[in-house]
Amino acid sequence: MTQEDNDRGDKAVSETVGFILLFGVVVIGMSFIYVTGYPILQSNMDSSIFQGAEQSFIVMQSDMKMVSFDQTPVKNMNLKLHSAGMWIDSTPFMDITYNGTSTHYPIGKIEYMKGERSLAYENGAVMAQYDTGSKIMLSDPRIYSTIIGGDDITTIGIVQVNGNGGSSGSSVITLKMEHNDTVLTRTDIPVNVSLKMNSDYAYVWRDYFEDIGFATSPVINETYFEAYKNDTFLIIGHNIVDTRIT
Repeated sequence: MTQEDNDRGDKAVSETVGFILLFGVVVIGMSFIYVTGYPILQSNMDSSIFQGAEQSFIVMQSDMKMVSFDQTPVKNMNLKLHSAGMWIDSTPFMDITYNGTSTHYPIGKIEYMKGERSLAYENGAVMAQYDTGSKIMLSDPRIYSTIIGGDDITTIGIVQVNGNGGSSGSSVITLKMEHNDTVLTRTDIPVNVSLKMNSDYAYVWRDYFEDIGFATSPVINETYFEAYKNDTFLIIGHNIVDTRIT
């Protein structure tokens, strides 16, 4: 073997070692990018998906309003879940008492969950809970107090979600909304009204009732509170909407 052959062999070995080292650096670099960058990318994707779901719930609120007032008897809405879940829950309720009579309203809710974030359509309002644990009202219900001609008037629009069903995964689901019944009640004289509410968004609801002039109790067990308003004309619109998720 000549010196020239030895030089060629050494050069080949050096090139091979260099390639292996370069390949190792590339693999390590790609692994680092994957480990550090993928969670950020996934978080951004999840945030984008959740924001899309928020907009869908605002649309749902509008559809529910039309159906509950029987402006449109039936509405269907499609939603892509994207590794999330959505179902109908009959747990939330509101009890309204005035003139010594109490009426129980099983308002229910439609809930969407993706990871530690959730959305809820509940009694005409849209709520959100974020991964920080904070809860907010994204869009108000049709519950308000006004002064007309010196008279205090309280209007409580109730939207009862009547149904069941749900789905999870990444499929496209259909929410069907159909008008069932509407009952309108109003008082001829001012009354003292009290209400009791059970909801996972009790703190948000309590803040809302305080904003429209109700006195409220502390929240109990994170889900229950009471609210009171005296000397007010009361209008209650009880709208029942049959719902189904398929």
